[in-house]
Amino acid sequence: MARKILIVDDEPDICEILRFNLDLEGYDVQVEEGPIDLGPVLPDLILLDVMMTPKSGFEWATELKSDQRTASIPIIFCTAKTLEDDILQGFSLGSDDYICKPFRISEVKARVQAVLRRSGVGGLLSSTNEVCNTLRFDTVMLNLDSKECFVDGQSIPFTKIEFEILALLISNRGQVFSRDIILQRVWPQNTIVLDRTVDVNIARIRKKLGRYGSHLKSKVGYGYIFN
Repeated sequence: MARKILIVDDEPDICEILRFNLDLEGYDVQVEEGPIDLGPVLPDLILLDVMMTPKSGFEWATELKSDQRTASIPIIFCTAKTLEDDILQGFSLGSDDYICKPFRISEVKARVQAVLRRSGVGGLLSSTNEVCNTLRFDTVMLNLDSKECFVDGQSIPFTKIEFEILALLISNRGQVFSRDIILQRVWPQNTIVLDRTVDVNIARIRKKLGRYGSHLKSKVGYGYIFN
């Protein structure tokens, strides 16, 4: 059964681009250019713009997350609000990802699949109708069900935090994540952790990845990226 995605954006061109490309991926896509009307069948994921009137995407997200019926629906903000404070606000409201406009459609598709997989809904269906639950980069493979990492076919022991950081970066290749955002995405809420803790875990991940460690790069003043 196709995963249902709701796109909420007041820009018709953006809606059409997203709808067309996600349709091609086999998703059941619904578009709303104004107030959100979920109907009796809830979506598996919502792509939500922020700068809308009369109610912003942040306000819509607050309402959705406060309603028991819709609180568990994954939300990806897709917006031109690109300041780090905006991104942190998006995550603090319970969003599962944050995509900055202008975006590449390949990036949107990859993040949609990753969020669906993490939320337990599952990613795209393969030709044999089995849910794809792995992340791959060359011979690096992360099994998201068993939480195992393999490099060149060899199982590599990762802690929970190391695995979650690597999964976040590989599933969003080419995107820089600041230390603050990594902390918010990976560590449990209300946990007091120093920024330096992220650096220590990144160093361990690089070492365990061996020849692939060089793909995990630091951007001075910004954060970390896998490419």
